[in-house]
Amino acid sequence: MTSGDDPKGKQPEDPLAPQQEPLSGPSLNRTTFIPIPTSLQSPPGRESPFQSQVTTRRERALREPAPYREPKALRVQREGVPDLIVPLYPDRSYVFGRAPESTVVFAHDAVSRQHGRLAFREDHRWVYRDLNSRNRSFLGEAEFPFQGDEREYFQVMNASQDWIIEAGNVILLGNGRSRILLLAEVPDGLVAGARPEQAGSAAAAQLERSINICARHQLPVFILGKSGTGKTFIAREIHSRNRLDGNFVNLNCGRLPQDASMLHSELLGHVKGAFTGAAFARVGKFYVANGGTLFLDEVEFLPPAAQDFLIDVLEGTGSLAPLGAAPDSREPPPRFRLISASKTPLQQTGLRPDLAQRLATGDVIILPTLEERRDDIPNLVEDFLHRLKTEQQYDARFTTDALAHLQQVDWPGQIRELETTVKAVVAREGAARAMDGMGASRMVITLEAVKAYLFQRRRGFGDSAAPLPAASEVPSALASTLPVRKRPSDLTEAELRAVLEKHQGNKTRAAQELGIALNTLKDRMKKLGLA
Repeated sequence: MTSGDDPKGKQPEDPLAPQQEPLSGPSLNRTTFIPIPTSLQSPPGRESPFQSQVTTRRERALREPAPYREPKALRVQREGVPDLIVPLYPDRSYVFGRAPESTVVFAHDAVSRQHGRLAFREDHRWVYRDLNSRNRSFLGEAEFPFQGDEREYFQVMNASQDWIIEAGNVILLGNGRSRILLLAEVPDGLVAGARPEQAGSAAAAQLERSINICARHQLPVFILGKSGTGKTFIAREIHSRNRLDGNFVNLNCGRLPQDASMLHSELLGHVKGAFTGAAFARVGKFYVANGGTLFLDEVEFLPPAAQDFLIDVLEGTGSLAPLGAAPDSREPPPRFRLISASKTPLQQTGLRPDLAQRLATGDVIILPTLEERRDDIPNLVEDFLHRLKTEQQYDARFTTDALAHLQQVDWPGQIRELETTVKAVVAREGAARAMDGMGASRMVITLEAVKAYLFQRRRGFGDSAAPLPAASEVPSALASTLPVRKRPSDLTEAELRAVLEKHQGNKTRAAQELGIALNTLKDRMKKLGLA
């Protein structure tokens, strides 16, 4: 996707034409794409230290192909914003751009709305793909600091192609002011969205203790809880605090293929050419999790064939070779921390009894519902707001009565529903402010805004049991359905000031409460000298 990001409406000149095709495998020579600019070249017969360093590394790389350096985290650097650390998980993809729905939002004009995407490929490599951005993406290395425009020394990443990236690489989005650094490890205590812990309910304190206990042993963990109570989050927390070297691999058992060959490929991998379309070897999920954590989400839906594979892995028996391997091929069994989760008690899942026993031989965590921990809702909201600020640059707070309302209503979707509600209300407020041309000051989310969203959500789901509220209780977002209290020409300066102050200057909501069109409100403000 492209967007009109260049203020002058034209694409900048290419500072460096690509010198080679995109890397299609592990980077065997990580310096060949860094050209030596004319300003750093030495006269004939004399070699500069820079040239010597690059040449030495190139020759060494050609003699001894380096192993792939898998990144485990990102350091995101944005102009005017503190650095952000984002852990990398193979089951996720990461989108970077100006669009609010991006995983990480870059506000700089040189960045396209959807600039690039980072994902974990089947061959166990992290790959970056430029999404047809206007100002393009550039690949370099963190160990080479350059003066001036870094793009002169970086490789242009052609759009719509996979570029294998490694720890130590740097990706520039448009220019050097928006950067992504690939890290070999997650720095201690620096996790995206993290904030100081706040006192909460007794249920939350017990859950925290359980996580810390599980993070200090390697026994299997079974997590039981309703949909939306945070089972995946808890599993990731256990893995992160366990400080394992390997990946956290989320295997959604309800989405596994039923075909035996495809299931074999998904779990144990396949060799190149194993079937039509197998352009390169694939590492199975069991082996991607080697040395890390395998999380079996919705384990109650694990297919019988997958149960057999898992038992073989846990017992170290059977053939664990990838699909298409030689008949006598035998791979060593992968070793991983096993965490499983379900909405259903294990005895009611229909899993093989011997597998169910193995899943529950260690710790069992029973997640409380949000109704059982209403005192934690303000803390949860603050966590969501902090993440929105660090990742998407929304700066917002909820009023006290808005938080109190969130504690009172029912949450059938549990924490997931609460989080989506917070994100939606903040995004709606941000969109309304942008439409009104308001600045980037901190947004205040009122009780009225929360009620408006929840009311519309209930009606959207077809909740006819909820009666239409009285006119005095209708949120301002729905106030356009009310009759006009006054003709626009009769509205006084004092009345306009009062309603604008009530809505923190939000003209859209003020117009809705007054029952007039936004342009009509603006015209009246102009006539009264309020514009």
